[in-house]
Amino acid sequence: MSSRRRANVATNFRPDVQGLRTVAVMAVVLYHLWPKRITGGFVGVDVFFVISGFLITGHMYRELMANSGLSLVKFWGRRIRRLLPAAFVVLLLSLAAVYLWVPATLWESTARQVGSSALYVQNWVLAADSVDYSALNADATVAQHYWSLSIEEQFYISWPLIMVALLWIVRRLARRVPTLSQSPRATLIAGLTAIGGASLAYSIHETSVNPAAAYFLTPTRVWEFAAGALVALVFLDRQFSGPLATALAWTGLGGILVSALLYSSDTPFPGYTALLPVVGTALLLCCSGTTSTASPAWLLSRRSATFVGDISYAVYLWHWPLIIVVPYALQTDLNWELKLGILGLSILLSWLTKLFIEDPFRKGPWLRGSVRAYSFAAIGMMVVTGLCFGLTTLANAPAHVDPALAASSCYGPGALNPANSCGSVLGTDAPNPTAVEVSNENTNPLYRGCQASYGGSELVSCDLGVPAASARATVAMVGDSHATAWYPAMDVLAKKHGWHVVTYAKASCPVTTALRVLSNEKNPENQSACHAWVLRLNDALKADHSISAIFTASYSSAYQFKSASGDPLKVPAVDGFTQMWAGWQAAGKKVVVFDDVPRTNGQFIPTCLSKNPGNAMNCALPVSQALPPSMNITKAAKQAAKDGVIGVELRREFCDTKWCYPVIGSVIVYRDYSHISAEYSRALVPYVDAQLGALKIGK
Repeated sequence: MSSRRRANVATNFRPDVQGLRTVAVMAVVLYHLWPKRITGGFVGVDVFFVISGFLITGHMYRELMANSGLSLVKFWGRRIRRLLPAAFVVLLLSLAAVYLWVPATLWESTARQVGSSALYVQNWVLAADSVDYSALNADATVAQHYWSLSIEEQFYISWPLIMVALLWIVRRLARRVPTLSQSPRATLIAGLTAIGGASLAYSIHETSVNPAAAYFLTPTRVWEFAAGALVALVFLDRQFSGPLATALAWTGLGGILVSALLYSSDTPFPGYTALLPVVGTALLLCCSGTTSTASPAWLLSRRSATFVGDISYAVYLWHWPLIIVVPYALQTDLNWELKLGILGLSILLSWLTKLFIEDPFRKGPWLRGSVRAYSFAAIGMMVVTGLCFGLTTLANAPAHVDPALAASSCYGPGALNPANSCGSVLGTDAPNPTAVEVSNENTNPLYRGCQASYGGSELVSCDLGVPAASARATVAMVGDSHATAWYPAMDVLAKKHGWHVVTYAKASCPVTTALRVLSNEKNPENQSACHAWVLRLNDALKADHSISAIFTASYSSAYQFKSASGDPLKVPAVDGFTQMWAGWQAAGKKVVVFDDVPRTNGQFIPTCLSKNPGNAMNCALPVSQALPPSMNITKAAKQAAKDGVIGVELRREFCDTKWCYPVIGSVIVYRDYSHISAEYSRALVPYVDAQLGALKIGK
């Protein structure tokens, strides 16, 4: 295998790299359009990262050799001219499309992500959201794909600084140790190898312990840029050629295609699995192979391949907003015809974007000079983020309940009672509060900080009802996030009866002696943390003699259960709850259990209602589906009733004999896909209170 210089060293342009961009962007686009077919197309992003590391590092090294230094101001100015005009245009037009066609329930999350995209910190926002329980299962926004562009921009800012710092450190050390190599190339290779190795190790570790956040974090991706950078520095303008190089190049392309077709959302990524597309890309960059049609370089250099590569940046920008907005604008789901139309429209818009936005701003006089370029970047960011604040303001109307409507016997659950003669279960008035107001309860929770997160076993507590000093009794409200949905009702009940309420809740963690199992959970540490939290909570509840009653709730139909080590249970899904409650009763506590609330169609109900104005039943679910047999906490409460456990049964307040409803008596039942809204929680207070009946709590 021999090496040769590229044919067009003068321009440093490689048409095969443009063809490789085509492979990368089409993998991503086809994955987004047909995620069940191109299940691993997300690896196209990793291909882009390697290419960026290769091209940018090679460019900077050549400048370093030619000028004995790097002009960071000019480098960043070129990046601004190349990337920001198209990015800002797509963000602004996406905001306009959202305002025109997307339900207002999604405006706040859209504004947050568009603003963070304009500032190129979107990946950190998504990393935070991936471990934020309130953000899980949220609808995708038009700017979600900017996470990878944010990492790219962070790379463009930090990489030159890293290279300059490495050279400066070696020069300083060389003054003391003259034998130390002062070769810029050797210095950069050694330094970037160390940085890339550390990043890969961190990526493997973080993917194993925190996979959701690891996918978006910048440090878990640095090694991919470093891989491309090392190819540029090791080979400079040379590539391996010959039959063996051709075989290696085909191996590299095969690695990319295999990962795109066989990887899936279940693949731990990035971590070690990202080595396949990354190494594959590196092989294509360093192996030109032969000049015959048998070489991937020949195939990737054809005009049909390089055309999409030339507009790949714009294709990446445009395709995702179209995928998100088109179904709302046309009021229909995406079928094959629409998906093909989106693909074609993405390419058309991208070609026009390159002709009329990218090329004029990059080559024309408008942004010539650093002052103009940096001013444009600052103004563009301010304009986009300013509009995002405006959209957030429009979306954040405060919740308001009409007192006259709330006083009606047909408001809320009363509409399901035939004796009230309400006519429509949904209500004759528009939902009050509105869908937007209810949706805001996810991003602006009433009881912020009153729920422990997934990780750790620390007990997080809040107080509801009356102050402890003046309370007739102290009760506890415990459970997973569905327990927090009952906080508004508990607050009203407690103030009525003179109770002080101590809350203990943890995301996705039912209070049971069994181990809860989530089929889509990639991190076993969360299960261990949940069980440790439950044991700690159990000890705290038993030891607190001021607590006379414990109320509990859980989204038990969302989990599977198994016995904990050393504690075999006949039916873990049910017996784990009853065993826990028996321990509380033995410690002198009364136990009250809320029914599992009915399941929904899986959508955020406020958004579903906004998509279906005047047809709320499109968001309803038949009783047979809404009340599955897996409602284990309800089963357990019925089983434990003989032992004195009080079960609060509320199915008749959610469903009739045929349907479970998304809106009942002009009140939206759910704030998202499963948690009841604060308004419906309060509306259920009389029904909860009636079932407590003769239960005596306190003095």
